[in-house]
Amino acid sequence: MMPYVNEFDTPECKTLAETAKKSIRTPESMGLDRCIQCGACTASCPAARFTDYSPRQIVKKVLENDRSVLESEMIWSCFYCYSCNVRCPRNNSPVTIVQVLRQIAINEGIGVEKLAYFLEIGEYLAENGASKVPGAGVKNMERDLGERWIGMKRNLEPIRSELGLSARDVRNTNGEVQAILESTGYFEREKWIKARIQEKRIHGFLTTDRVENEKKSGEFGFESDREYTGQQALTV
Repeated sequence: MMPYVNEFDTPECKTLAETAKKSIRTPESMGLDRCIQCGACTASCPAARFTDYSPRQIVKKVLENDRSVLESEMIWSCFYCYSCNVRCPRNNSPVTIVQVLRQIAINEGIGVEKLAYFLEIGEYLAENGASKVPGAGVKNMERDLGERWIGMKRNLEPIRSELGLSARDVRNTNGEVQAILESTGYFEREKWIKARIQEKRIHGFLTTDRVENEKKSGEFGFESDREYTGQQALTV
């Protein structure tokens, strides 16, 4: 299946750096070329505290035009808090670069399976509008915030009445939301992503099956010569 490319998100450029700078996501003031690899971005990053995520390393790979970064799990660890951008002395924005890298990766079919959850939310909003919380979101909130939150959610009207608040003004917005999604090409994009996810699942199933057969036959049980090189402690 051909890549699904949005020229505004991922313009055709020779390098990752040029693509990042020319993306519609990127402000003209972003100091990618001014990066001095000081590590302030990684030092201030909440995700870097608990994972191998390193904004500094990602920027370095982009400046070196190292496209292996597109296949790195590292680019999926950012949750867009913009701490790196706030702390950068050169006004660089690794978080923006990560957004562009994710889009490039998705266009090439890399990491599309990570979008399955969000597709469920998109479908829910198209059907129910913006006045209701998608079921997947409710499940996550219940898991993260506990039974007290879900209890309050279920009894919101009596609680509002007890607090002297008027009933919620909930209107049907599904037609408006659906029109927005339609006009922005969301449904076309959704079909493309679903097809790629299905392709990867089938490929993964076939690959797993082949590996199991190889192990059973005993003919291909060699060790891989690709070793993890490790990462120095306290490196930012």
